[in-house]
Amino acid sequence: MRIEIFLFYNFCNPLITMYEVFEVKSEQMEVIDDILSDDLISRQNTDVKEGESLGFKEDITYVMVEGDEKAVEKAKEMFEENEVKVADNKEEVREKIKEEEEAAAEGVGTVFG
Repeated sequence: MRIEIFLFYNFCNPLITMYEVFEVKSEQMEVIDDILSDDLISRQNTDVKEGESLGFKEDITYVMVEGDEKAVEKAKEMFEENEVKVADNKEEVREKIKEEEEAAAEGVGTVFG
């Protein structure tokens, strides 16, 4: 059933077509709020996770922007202007973030289910 809902959601929501995961070092943290507050980017799905909480580097924060292609490209440009690179392990990071979201949704389901 979860797969059916996922497929239905993605079929009905064509804006979620692209994603990028950025690797932000601890000394660059101030750029996250500036970039994510951009009008176009702020209307996308975004996640900010400490690397250590996902089982990765502890001095890194991962920022995932998922949504419209133009918005993701704009986020990529803005992060690159601030010398923040796309994560080499972006697929793995995205998978961990999605696992956390599913676990949280299941937890809410057991509380209200």
